[in-house]
Amino acid sequence: MFNSATVNQPRVDRWFFIGVGLLMIVLNFTAFGPSIIDPSGRRIPLPLKPLVAAHVAVSVAFLLVFLAQATLVATGRTDIHRRLGIFGALLAAALIVLGYFALVGEARRGFDLSGDLSSQPAPPGMEVAFIMSPVIQLLLFGILFGAGLCYRHRPELHKRLILLAVLGILSQPPMTHVISHWRALHPWAPLLFPLSSAVFLAPSAIHDKVVDGRIHPVSIWVPIAALAVQIAFFAVIAATPLWGAIAKWLVG
Repeated sequence: MFNSATVNQPRVDRWFFIGVGLLMIVLNFTAFGPSIIDPSGRRIPLPLKPLVAAHVAVSVAFLLVFLAQATLVATGRTDIHRRLGIFGALLAAALIVLGYFALVGEARRGFDLSGDLSSQPAPPGMEVAFIMSPVIQLLLFGILFGAGLCYRHRPELHKRLILLAVLGILSQPPMTHVISHWRALHPWAPLLFPLSSAVFLAPSAIHDKVVDGRIHPVSIWVPIAALAVQIAFFAVIAATPLWGAIAKWLVG
């Protein structure tokens, strides 16, 4: 995924991406684990439907491949890293497609399977628009990850774009479940959603400052743009009749 490892890398740089991979795995387990371990809050009992099961399997595989890629880079095995990157790209594409159809299935049911998001009800008449709104994050992930692949021969761009796609964007669906699951956080939800996005977009710039002594332009402008797009979409666009009509068209 990010071809930027040499044996001379500072230790903090070498292990930073491994830490990100582990963090994403822990975050997803924290977000989705409670509804699996304690199914009393689930809207539909296990086993999962084939589409949802495929989405879960691909998501887990993608995070494990990201962790493996980071480990390969950290240990200097960039030859294997490049070959495995093809599989990682296919998983990313499958993640986007399955994520989209999982949202469509959720919108047609009218509720999420975990039961977490039902604690944050949509305005009357905007249920489909509310459920389909994470499609903007799938779009942002696809743009950033695709750009990272296009710049795979320029490690300084490649690794930052992949980092922002994975940590900056893919962290938001599980964070939504975490915030929605814990009722004590509900009064703070309007603040926590954009704040969590900013927090998970920031490590790229922090990493640059610590390792290189300066912040790369990608680590400045891409997070600003991604955060602005999400705030504008969720705060303004997602509540409009236009998005409601588009969401219903997407669901079919």
